[in-house]
Amino acid sequence: MQSPQDWPPVPDALRPSPFPHPVLHALHGLARVLLFPAYWALDQLLGCWAPMARPSCLKWLSAAARAGAAFLLLVLIGLPLALPGLLLWQLLQTWRRPFCYQPPPQYWAPPEPWRPPAEPARCFSFLSANLCLLPDGLARFSNLQHTQRRAEAVGASLLAGLQSSHYGTMGCSPPGPGAPCGVLTATMPAGLDFVCLQEVFDLRAARRLVSRLAPSLGPVLYDVGTFGLQPGPHLKLLGSGLLLASRYPLLRAAFRSFPHARREDALASKGLLSAQAQVGILNGHRIVGFLHCTHLHAPSEDGSLRCKQLTLLLDWAEQFEAESRHSDEAVAFSVLLGDLNFDNCSLDNAQEQEHKLFSRFQDPCRLGTRRDQPWALGTILNTSRLHHSVACSPEMLRRALEQEEGRHRYLAGPPHGGRRTKPWRGRRLDYITYRRVPGSPLSPEVEQVTFSTALAGLTDHLAVGLRLRVSIPWESRHAGDSCEAGWKDRQGGKT
Repeated sequence: MQSPQDWPPVPDALRPSPFPHPVLHALHGLARVLLFPAYWALDQLLGCWAPMARPSCLKWLSAAARAGAAFLLLVLIGLPLALPGLLLWQLLQTWRRPFCYQPPPQYWAPPEPWRPPAEPARCFSFLSANLCLLPDGLARFSNLQHTQRRAEAVGASLLAGLQSSHYGTMGCSPPGPGAPCGVLTATMPAGLDFVCLQEVFDLRAARRLVSRLAPSLGPVLYDVGTFGLQPGPHLKLLGSGLLLASRYPLLRAAFRSFPHARREDALASKGLLSAQAQVGILNGHRIVGFLHCTHLHAPSEDGSLRCKQLTLLLDWAEQFEAESRHSDEAVAFSVLLGDLNFDNCSLDNAQEQEHKLFSRFQDPCRLGTRRDQPWALGTILNTSRLHHSVACSPEMLRRALEQEEGRHRYLAGPPHGGRRTKPWRGRRLDYITYRRVPGSPLSPEVEQVTFSTALAGLTDHLAVGLRLRVSIPWESRHAGDSCEAGWKDRQGGKT
Protein backbone atom coordinates (compact mmCIF):
# COMPACT_ATOMS: atom_id res chain seq x y z
CA MET A 1 0.00 0.00 0.00
CA GLN A 2 1.44 3.34 -1.00
CA SER A 3 2.15 6.04 1.56
CA PRO A 4 0.28 9.39 1.40
CA GLN A 5 3.72 10.98 0.99
CA ASP A 6 4.53 9.07 -2.23
CA TRP A 7 4.74 11.56 -5.11
CA PRO A 8 3.29 11.28 -7.61
CA PRO A 9 0.76 8.80 -6.23
CA VAL A 10 -0.35 5.84 -8.34
CA PRO A 11 -4.12 6.01 -9.08
CA ASP A 12 -5.07 2.44 -8.11
CA ALA A 13 -8.73 3.05 -8.98
CA LEU A 14 -8.00 4.27 -12.53
CA ARG A 15 -6.95 2.00 -15.39
CA PRO A 16 -6.47 3.17 -18.98
CA SER A 17 -9.04 0.89 -20.62
CA PRO A 18 -12.73 1.34 -19.84
CA PHE A 19 -13.08 -2.44 -20.02
CA PRO A 20 -11.96 -5.00 -17.40
CA HIS A 21 -10.38 -7.33 -19.99
CA PRO A 22 -8.29 -6.70 -23.16
CA VAL A 23 -10.56 -8.95 -25.25
CA LEU A 24 -13.57 -6.77 -24.47
CA HIS A 25 -11.55 -3.68 -25.36
CA ALA A 26 -10.54 -5.22 -28.71
CA LEU A 27 -14.13 -6.23 -29.50
CA HIS A 28 -15.28 -2.70 -28.74
CA GLY A 29 -12.70 -1.36 -31.19
CA LEU A 30 -14.00 -3.81 -33.81
CA ALA A 31 -17.59 -2.65 -33.22
CA ARG A 32 -16.58 0.97 -33.78
CA VAL A 33 -14.76 0.06 -37.00
CA LEU A 34 -17.93 -1.62 -38.28
CA LEU A 35 -20.03 1.41 -37.32
CA PHE A 36 -17.71 4.03 -38.79
CA PRO A 37 -18.83 3.93 -42.48
CA ALA A 38 -22.48 4.49 -41.48
CA TYR A 39 -21.44 7.16 -38.98
CA TRP A 40 -19.41 8.99 -41.63
CA ALA A 41 -22.17 8.78 -44.26
CA LEU A 42 -24.85 10.05 -41.86
CA ASP A 43 -22.51 12.86 -40.80
CA GLN A 44 -22.13 13.92 -44.44
CA LEU A 45 -25.89 13.81 -45.00
CA LEU A 46 -26.50 15.98 -41.94
CA GLY A 47 -23.91 18.46 -43.18
CA CYS A 48 -25.80 18.80 -46.47
CA TRP A 49 -28.96 19.81 -44.61
CA ALA A 50 -27.24 22.43 -42.48
CA PRO A 51 -28.10 26.05 -43.39
CA MET A 52 -25.48 27.81 -45.53
CA ALA A 53 -24.12 31.21 -44.55
CA ARG A 54 -23.89 32.37 -48.19
CA PRO A 55 -25.91 30.00 -50.40
CA SER A 56 -25.19 29.92 -54.13
CA CYS A 57 -26.08 27.67 -57.05
CA LEU A 58 -22.61 26.11 -57.05
CA LYS A 59 -22.78 25.39 -53.32
CA TRP A 60 -26.20 23.81 -53.67
CA LEU A 61 -24.95 21.56 -56.47
CA SER A 62 -21.91 20.58 -54.42
CA ALA A 63 -24.10 19.80 -51.41
CA ALA A 64 -26.46 17.71 -53.56
CA ALA A 65 -23.53 15.72 -54.98
CA ARG A 66 -22.15 15.06 -51.49
CA ALA A 67 -25.58 14.01 -50.26
CA GLY A 68 -25.99 11.55 -53.16
CA ALA A 69 -22.57 9.99 -52.61
CA ALA A 70 -23.14 9.76 -48.86
CA PHE A 71 -26.54 8.12 -49.36
CA LEU A 72 -25.09 5.49 -51.71
CA LEU A 73 -22.27 4.75 -49.25
CA LEU A 74 -24.79 4.44 -46.44
CA VAL A 75 -27.02 1.99 -48.32
CA LEU A 76 -24.33 -0.12 -50.03
CA ILE A 77 -21.68 -0.32 -47.31
CA GLY A 78 -22.69 1.47 -44.12
CA LEU A 79 -25.91 -0.30 -43.15
CA PRO A 80 -24.75 -3.90 -43.80
CA LEU A 81 -21.73 -3.32 -41.56
CA ALA A 82 -23.57 -1.19 -39.01
CA LEU A 83 -26.18 -3.77 -38.03
CA PRO A 84 -23.76 -6.38 -36.58
CA GLY A 85 -21.54 -3.56 -35.30
CA LEU A 86 -24.44 -1.95 -33.41
CA LEU A 87 -25.46 -5.24 -31.78
CA LEU A 88 -21.89 -5.93 -30.65
CA TRP A 89 -21.43 -2.34 -29.46
CA GLN A 90 -24.67 -2.45 -27.44
CA LEU A 91 -23.75 -5.76 -25.81
CA LEU A 92 -20.33 -4.48 -24.74
CA GLN A 93 -21.78 -1.45 -22.91
CA THR A 94 -22.66 -3.81 -20.04
CA TRP A 95 -18.96 -4.04 -19.11
CA ARG A 96 -17.86 -0.55 -20.04
CA ARG A 97 -16.77 1.95 -17.39
CA PRO A 98 -18.24 5.35 -18.34
CA PHE A 99 -14.93 7.05 -19.21
CA CYS A 100 -11.46 6.45 -20.64
CA TYR A 101 -8.35 7.35 -18.64
CA GLN A 102 -5.19 8.46 -20.41
CA PRO A 103 -2.28 8.27 -17.95
CA PRO A 104 0.61 10.69 -18.40
CA PRO A 105 3.79 9.41 -20.07
CA GLN A 106 6.66 7.98 -18.04
CA TYR A 107 8.65 11.20 -18.29
CA TRP A 108 5.77 13.29 -16.89
CA ALA A 109 6.75 15.49 -13.97
CA PRO A 110 3.84 16.94 -11.96
CA PRO A 111 4.30 20.10 -9.90
CA GLU A 112 6.01 19.67 -6.57
CA PRO A 113 3.39 18.88 -3.91
CA TRP A 114 2.16 21.81 -1.88
CA ARG A 115 3.50 21.52 1.68
CA PRO A 116 1.94 24.02 4.06
CA PRO A 117 2.69 25.70 6.38
CA ALA A 118 6.26 25.87 4.98
CA GLU A 119 4.63 27.12 1.79
CA PRO A 120 1.80 29.28 3.18
CA ALA A 121 -0.36 29.41 0.04
CA ARG A 122 -0.66 28.01 -3.44
CA CYS A 123 -2.67 29.12 -6.43
CA PHE A 124 -4.62 26.77 -8.68
CA SER A 125 -5.81 27.74 -12.16
CA PHE A 126 -8.99 26.29 -13.68
CA LEU A 127 -10.37 26.60 -17.21
CA SER A 128 -13.77 25.74 -18.67
CA ALA A 129 -14.57 25.89 -22.39
CA ASN A 130 -17.36 24.61 -24.63
CA LEU A 131 -15.65 23.58 -27.90
CA CYS A 132 -18.58 22.47 -30.10
CA LEU A 133 -16.49 19.53 -31.33
CA LEU A 134 -19.50 17.69 -32.64
CA PRO A 135 -19.48 15.40 -35.67
CA ASP A 136 -18.88 17.77 -38.57
CA GLY A 137 -22.43 17.58 -39.93
CA LEU A 138 -23.93 18.58 -36.58
CA ALA A 139 -21.33 21.28 -35.97
CA ARG A 140 -22.43 22.99 -39.19
CA PHE A 141 -25.78 23.77 -37.55
CA SER A 142 -23.81 26.04 -35.18
CA ASN A 143 -22.06 27.63 -38.18
CA LEU A 144 -18.86 25.69 -37.44
CA GLN A 145 -17.14 22.99 -39.47
CA HIS A 146 -13.80 21.18 -39.89
CA THR A 147 -14.05 19.54 -36.46
CA GLN A 148 -10.69 17.74 -36.69
CA ARG A 149 -8.80 20.88 -37.71
CA ARG A 150 -10.45 22.86 -34.93
CA ALA A 151 -9.48 20.18 -32.40
CA GLU A 152 -5.83 20.50 -33.42
CA ALA A 153 -5.98 24.29 -33.17
CA VAL A 154 -7.70 24.17 -29.76
CA GLY A 155 -5.01 21.81 -28.50
CA ALA A 156 -2.28 24.21 -29.62
CA SER A 157 -4.05 27.11 -27.90
CA LEU A 158 -4.43 25.18 -24.65
CA LEU A 159 -0.76 24.25 -24.67
CA ALA A 160 0.05 27.96 -24.80
CA GLY A 161 -1.80 28.28 -21.50
CA LEU A 162 0.55 25.75 -19.91
CA GLN A 163 3.58 27.94 -20.44
CA SER A 164 4.89 30.43 -17.90
CA SER A 165 3.58 28.17 -15.11
CA HIS A 166 4.46 29.24 -11.60
CA TYR A 167 3.76 27.20 -8.52
CA GLY A 168 4.09 28.06 -4.87
CA THR A 169 4.09 31.48 -3.28
CA MET A 170 5.65 33.20 -6.28
CA GLY A 171 2.55 32.22 -8.27
CA CYS A 172 0.23 33.90 -5.77
CA SER A 173 -0.21 37.54 -5.02
CA PRO A 174 -0.86 38.59 -1.41
CA PRO A 175 -4.55 38.41 -0.48
CA GLY A 176 -6.29 41.74 -0.59
CA PRO A 177 -9.66 42.96 0.65
CA GLY A 178 -12.59 43.57 -1.66
CA ALA A 179 -14.24 41.77 -4.53
CA PRO A 180 -12.35 39.55 -7.01
CA CYS A 181 -11.33 41.09 -10.30
CA GLY A 182 -12.27 40.01 -13.80
CA VAL A 183 -10.07 40.21 -16.88
CA LEU A 184 -10.86 40.01 -20.60
CA THR A 185 -7.86 38.64 -22.46
CA ALA A 186 -6.96 37.38 -25.94
CA THR A 187 -4.73 34.60 -24.56
CA MET A 188 -5.26 31.55 -22.40
CA PRO A 189 -4.69 32.03 -18.67
CA ALA A 190 -1.09 31.14 -17.83
CA GLY A 191 -0.19 28.12 -15.76
CA LEU A 192 -3.35 26.05 -16.22
CA ASP A 193 -3.75 23.26 -13.66
CA PHE A 194 -7.20 21.86 -14.46
CA VAL A 195 -9.01 22.01 -17.81
CA CYS A 196 -12.67 21.03 -18.21
CA LEU A 197 -13.98 20.93 -21.79
CA GLN A 198 -17.55 20.44 -22.98
CA GLU A 199 -19.03 19.26 -26.29
CA VAL A 200 -16.04 17.10 -27.19
CA PHE A 201 -18.52 14.63 -28.71
CA ASP A 202 -16.44 13.50 -31.68
CA LEU A 203 -14.11 10.72 -30.54
CA ARG A 204 -11.47 11.42 -33.19
CA ALA A 205 -11.35 15.05 -32.06
CA ALA A 206 -11.14 13.92 -28.43
CA ARG A 207 -8.15 11.71 -29.21
CA ARG A 208 -6.41 14.61 -30.96
CA LEU A 209 -6.85 16.72 -27.83
CA VAL A 210 -5.68 13.89 -25.57
CA SER A 211 -2.54 13.36 -27.65
CA ARG A 212 -1.75 17.06 -27.18
CA LEU A 213 -2.68 17.46 -23.52
CA ALA A 214 -1.50 14.26 -21.83
CA PRO A 215 2.25 14.67 -22.57
CA SER A 216 2.31 18.36 -21.58
CA LEU A 217 -0.37 18.62 -18.91
CA GLY A 218 -0.96 15.23 -17.30
CA PRO A 219 -3.73 12.64 -16.87
CA VAL A 220 -6.87 13.04 -19.00
CA LEU A 221 -10.41 11.65 -18.66
CA TYR A 222 -12.28 11.51 -21.98
CA ASP A 223 -14.92 9.60 -23.98
CA VAL A 224 -17.15 10.13 -20.95
CA GLY A 225 -20.71 8.79 -20.87
CA THR A 226 -23.01 5.80 -20.60
CA PHE A 227 -23.82 4.61 -24.12
CA GLY A 228 -26.40 2.35 -25.70
CA LEU A 229 -29.88 1.50 -24.47
CA GLN A 230 -30.41 2.99 -21.01
CA PRO A 231 -33.36 2.69 -18.58
CA GLY A 232 -36.33 4.71 -19.73
CA PRO A 233 -35.73 3.40 -22.34
CA HIS A 234 -33.33 5.92 -23.87
CA LEU A 235 -30.85 5.23 -26.69
CA LYS A 236 -27.62 7.14 -26.08
CA LEU A 237 -25.50 7.38 -29.23
CA LEU A 238 -23.37 10.32 -28.04
CA GLY A 239 -21.42 10.64 -24.82
CA SER A 240 -21.49 13.53 -22.37
CA GLY A 241 -18.93 15.52 -24.39
CA LEU A 242 -16.90 16.11 -21.21
CA LEU A 243 -13.10 16.00 -21.08
CA LEU A 244 -11.02 16.70 -17.97
CA ALA A 245 -7.25 17.21 -17.95
CA SER A 246 -5.17 17.76 -14.82
CA ARG A 247 -1.64 18.86 -14.07
CA TYR A 248 -1.88 17.11 -10.70
CA PRO A 249 -2.25 13.34 -10.17
CA LEU A 250 -5.81 12.02 -10.26
CA LEU A 251 -6.75 9.50 -7.58
CA ARG A 252 -10.34 8.63 -8.39
CA ALA A 253 -13.11 9.49 -10.84
CA ALA A 254 -16.79 8.72 -11.39
CA PHE A 255 -19.53 9.67 -13.85
CA ARG A 256 -23.29 9.78 -13.33
CA SER A 257 -25.69 10.31 -16.22
CA PHE A 258 -28.78 12.51 -15.97
CA PRO A 259 -31.88 10.28 -16.23
CA HIS A 260 -34.00 12.60 -18.41
CA ALA A 261 -33.41 14.57 -21.60
CA ARG A 262 -35.48 16.00 -24.42
CA ARG A 263 -35.20 17.13 -28.03
CA GLU A 264 -31.62 17.58 -29.29
CA ASP A 265 -30.18 16.35 -25.98
CA ALA A 266 -32.09 13.06 -26.02
CA LEU A 267 -29.30 11.12 -27.75
CA ALA A 268 -26.48 12.54 -25.55
CA SER A 269 -25.39 11.09 -22.22
CA LYS A 270 -25.00 14.35 -20.29
CA GLY A 271 -24.22 14.12 -16.60
CA LEU A 272 -21.64 14.86 -13.90
CA LEU A 273 -17.97 13.85 -14.10
CA SER A 274 -16.31 14.01 -10.68
CA ALA A 275 -12.61 13.58 -9.97
CA GLN A 276 -10.32 13.70 -6.94
CA ALA A 277 -6.77 15.05 -7.37
CA GLN A 278 -3.91 15.14 -4.91
CA VAL A 279 -2.29 18.57 -4.77
CA GLY A 280 -0.10 18.43 -1.68
CA ILE A 281 0.86 16.98 1.70
CA LEU A 282 0.03 18.43 5.12
CA ASN A 283 1.70 16.87 8.18
CA GLY A 284 2.12 13.54 6.44
CA HIS A 285 -1.44 13.42 5.06
CA ARG A 286 -2.81 14.11 1.61
CA ILE A 287 -4.17 17.44 0.47
CA VAL A 288 -6.81 16.76 -2.17
CA GLY A 289 -9.07 18.79 -4.41
CA PHE A 290 -12.40 17.85 -5.95
CA LEU A 291 -13.54 18.74 -9.47
CA HIS A 292 -17.09 18.35 -10.74
CA CYS A 293 -17.55 18.91 -14.47
CA THR A 294 -20.93 19.10 -16.17
CA HIS A 295 -22.96 20.29 -19.15
CA LEU A 296 -26.66 20.82 -18.50
CA HIS A 297 -29.71 20.39 -20.75
CA ALA A 298 -29.60 22.80 -23.70
CA PRO A 299 -33.18 23.71 -24.87
CA SER A 300 -33.80 27.14 -23.37
CA GLU A 301 -37.47 26.52 -22.50
CA ASP A 302 -36.71 23.52 -20.23
CA GLY A 303 -35.75 25.39 -17.06
CA SER A 304 -37.52 22.91 -14.76
CA LEU A 305 -35.48 20.04 -16.24
CA ARG A 306 -32.24 21.96 -15.67
CA CYS A 307 -33.27 22.55 -12.05
CA LYS A 308 -33.76 18.81 -11.57
CA GLN A 309 -30.31 18.22 -13.03
CA LEU A 310 -28.79 20.82 -10.69
CA THR A 311 -30.38 19.12 -7.68
CA LEU A 312 -29.09 15.73 -8.81
CA LEU A 313 -25.53 16.91 -9.42
CA LEU A 314 -25.34 18.57 -5.99
CA ASP A 315 -26.33 15.26 -4.37
CA TRP A 316 -23.89 13.33 -6.58
CA ALA A 317 -21.04 15.74 -5.79
CA GLU A 318 -21.65 15.36 -2.03
CA GLN A 319 -21.80 11.58 -2.39
CA PHE A 320 -18.57 11.38 -4.42
CA GLU A 321 -16.66 13.54 -1.95
CA ALA A 322 -17.93 11.52 1.02
CA GLU A 323 -16.94 8.23 -0.64
CA SER A 324 -13.53 9.47 -1.81
CA ARG A 325 -12.26 11.44 1.15
CA HIS A 326 -10.38 9.85 4.04
CA SER A 327 -10.90 11.41 7.44
CA ASP A 328 -7.25 12.47 7.75
CA GLU A 329 -7.15 14.25 4.37
CA ALA A 330 -7.32 18.03 4.00
CA VAL A 331 -9.41 19.41 1.14
CA ALA A 332 -8.02 22.42 -0.70
CA PHE A 333 -11.09 23.10 -2.83
CA SER A 334 -14.27 21.72 -4.33
CA VAL A 335 -14.93 23.22 -7.76
CA LEU A 336 -18.01 22.81 -9.95
CA LEU A 337 -17.56 24.00 -13.52
CA GLY A 338 -19.03 23.71 -17.00
CA ASP A 339 -21.74 24.95 -19.35
CA LEU A 340 -24.94 25.27 -17.28
CA ASN A 341 -26.98 26.59 -20.24
CA PHE A 342 -28.66 29.41 -18.30
CA ASP A 343 -27.63 32.95 -17.49
CA ASN A 344 -28.10 35.35 -14.59
CA CYS A 345 -29.77 38.13 -16.59
CA SER A 346 -32.74 36.63 -18.47
CA LEU A 347 -36.21 36.36 -16.91
CA ASP A 348 -36.62 33.12 -18.88
CA ASN A 349 -34.03 31.53 -16.55
CA ALA A 350 -35.68 32.65 -13.29
CA GLN A 351 -36.02 29.09 -11.92
CA GLU A 352 -32.36 28.25 -12.37
CA GLN A 353 -31.19 31.60 -10.99
CA GLU A 354 -32.93 30.85 -7.66
CA HIS A 355 -31.55 27.32 -7.32
CA LYS A 356 -29.83 26.24 -4.11
CA LEU A 357 -26.67 25.64 -6.13
CA PHE A 358 -25.72 29.24 -5.38
CA SER A 359 -26.02 28.70 -1.63
CA ARG A 360 -23.73 25.65 -1.79
CA PHE A 361 -21.13 26.94 -4.25
CA GLN A 362 -19.85 30.48 -4.71
CA ASP A 363 -20.05 32.06 -8.16
CA PRO A 364 -17.42 34.83 -8.17
CA CYS A 365 -19.19 36.61 -11.05
CA ARG A 366 -22.53 36.80 -9.25
CA LEU A 367 -23.75 39.46 -6.82
CA GLY A 368 -27.27 38.08 -6.52
CA THR A 369 -30.26 36.98 -8.58
CA ARG A 370 -30.01 38.75 -11.96
CA ARG A 371 -27.13 40.84 -10.62
CA ASP A 372 -23.58 40.16 -11.82
CA GLN A 373 -20.27 41.84 -11.16
CA PRO A 374 -19.79 44.86 -13.45
CA TRP A 375 -16.85 43.10 -15.10
CA ALA A 376 -18.72 39.81 -15.77
CA LEU A 377 -19.19 39.02 -19.44
CA GLY A 378 -21.42 36.82 -21.57
CA THR A 379 -19.77 33.65 -22.85
CA ILE A 380 -21.96 32.59 -25.78
CA LEU A 381 -21.27 34.19 -29.16
CA ASN A 382 -23.63 35.18 -31.95
CA THR A 383 -23.35 32.15 -34.27
CA SER A 384 -24.36 34.14 -37.36
CA ARG A 385 -21.17 36.22 -37.04
CA LEU A 386 -18.66 33.48 -36.18
CA HIS A 387 -16.88 33.81 -39.54
CA HIS A 388 -16.57 37.60 -39.52
CA SER A 389 -12.94 38.71 -39.47
CA VAL A 390 -13.31 40.26 -36.00
CA ALA A 391 -14.92 37.14 -34.51
CA CYS A 392 -12.08 34.96 -35.88
CA SER A 393 -9.28 37.02 -34.33
CA PRO A 394 -8.64 36.69 -30.57
CA GLU A 395 -7.20 40.20 -30.27
CA MET A 396 -9.80 41.90 -32.48
CA LEU A 397 -12.65 40.13 -30.68
CA ARG A 398 -11.22 41.12 -27.31
CA ARG A 399 -11.13 44.77 -28.34
CA ALA A 400 -14.67 44.56 -29.74
CA LEU A 401 -16.09 43.05 -26.54
CA GLU A 402 -14.66 45.90 -24.49
CA GLN A 403 -17.23 48.19 -26.16
CA GLU A 404 -21.02 48.14 -25.82
CA GLU A 405 -21.46 48.13 -29.60
CA GLY A 406 -19.14 45.13 -29.99
CA ARG A 407 -20.97 43.17 -27.31
CA HIS A 408 -24.30 43.78 -29.08
CA ARG A 409 -22.75 42.66 -32.37
CA TYR A 410 -20.75 39.57 -31.36
CA LEU A 411 -22.41 38.20 -28.20
CA ALA A 412 -25.64 36.20 -28.43
CA GLY A 413 -28.84 38.00 -27.50
CA PRO A 414 -31.45 36.93 -24.92
CA PRO A 415 -33.40 33.70 -25.56
CA HIS A 416 -36.55 34.03 -27.68
CA GLY A 417 -35.56 37.55 -28.70
CA GLY A 418 -36.19 38.99 -25.24
CA ARG A 419 -35.23 42.44 -24.05
CA ARG A 420 -31.53 43.16 -23.53
CA THR A 421 -30.40 44.53 -20.19
CA LYS A 422 -28.55 47.85 -20.12
CA PRO A 423 -25.63 47.89 -20.35
CA TRP A 424 -25.62 44.66 -22.37
CA ARG A 425 -22.98 42.25 -21.06
CA GLY A 426 -24.18 39.12 -22.87
CA ARG A 427 -25.42 35.75 -21.61
CA ARG A 428 -23.01 34.04 -19.23
CA LEU A 429 -23.68 30.31 -19.66
CA ASP A 430 -20.25 29.02 -18.59
CA TYR A 431 -19.51 28.89 -14.87
CA ILE A 432 -16.66 28.05 -12.51
CA THR A 433 -17.94 27.91 -8.93
CA TYR A 434 -16.15 26.83 -5.77
CA ARG A 435 -16.60 26.17 -2.08
CA ARG A 436 -14.62 25.55 1.06
CA VAL A 437 -15.27 22.04 2.37
CA PRO A 438 -16.45 22.07 6.01
CA GLY A 439 -13.92 20.63 8.43
CA SER A 440 -10.91 21.31 6.22
CA PRO A 441 -8.16 23.57 7.61
CA LEU A 442 -7.65 25.10 4.16
CA SER A 443 -9.49 28.08 2.72
CA PRO A 444 -9.83 29.02 -1.00
CA GLU A 445 -10.11 32.65 -2.13
CA VAL A 446 -10.61 34.04 -5.63
CA GLU A 447 -7.62 35.83 -7.10
CA GLN A 448 -8.89 36.39 -10.63
CA VAL A 449 -11.62 35.49 -13.11
CA THR A 450 -10.67 35.41 -16.78
CA PHE A 451 -12.79 35.67 -19.93
CA SER A 452 -10.67 34.55 -22.87
CA THR A 453 -11.14 35.09 -26.61
CA ALA A 454 -8.15 32.80 -27.37
CA LEU A 455 -10.47 30.29 -29.11
CA ALA A 456 -12.00 32.89 -31.47
CA GLY A 457 -12.97 31.25 -34.75
CA LEU A 458 -12.75 27.75 -33.22
CA THR A 459 -15.93 27.61 -31.13
CA ASP A 460 -19.05 29.59 -30.28
CA HIS A 461 -18.14 30.21 -26.64
CA LEU A 462 -15.57 32.23 -24.74
CA ALA A 463 -13.31 30.27 -22.42
CA VAL A 464 -13.60 31.06 -18.70
CA GLY A 465 -10.76 30.86 -16.19
CA LEU A 466 -10.60 31.00 -12.39
CA ARG A 467 -7.52 31.41 -10.23
CA LEU A 468 -7.95 30.27 -6.63
CA ARG A 469 -5.53 31.06 -3.84
CA VAL A 470 -5.67 28.35 -1.16
CA SER A 471 -4.09 28.87 2.26
CA ILE A 472 -4.38 28.05 5.93
CA PRO A 473 -6.39 30.91 7.44
CA TRP A 474 -4.23 33.44 9.26
CA GLU A 475 -5.71 32.75 12.67
CA SER A 476 -5.13 29.01 12.21
CA ARG A 477 -1.48 29.47 11.21
CA HIS A 478 -0.82 31.39 14.41
CA ALA A 479 -2.66 29.02 16.71
CA GLY A 480 0.40 26.79 16.95
CA ASP A 481 0.11 23.07 17.45
CA SER A 482 -3.43 23.40 18.81
CA CYS A 483 -4.68 24.12 15.28
CA GLU A 484 -3.44 20.76 13.94
CA ALA A 485 -4.62 18.94 17.05
CA GLY A 486 -8.06 20.50 16.76
CA TRP A 487 -8.31 19.50 13.10
CA LYS A 488 -7.43 15.88 13.91
CA ASP A 489 -10.05 15.87 16.68
CA ARG A 490 -12.71 17.06 14.22
CA GLN A 491 -11.71 14.31 11.77
CA GLY A 492 -11.82 11.56 14.38
CA GLY A 493 -8.15 11.68 15.32
CA LYS A 494 -7.01 9.24 12.61
CA THR A 495 -3.35 9.29 11.59
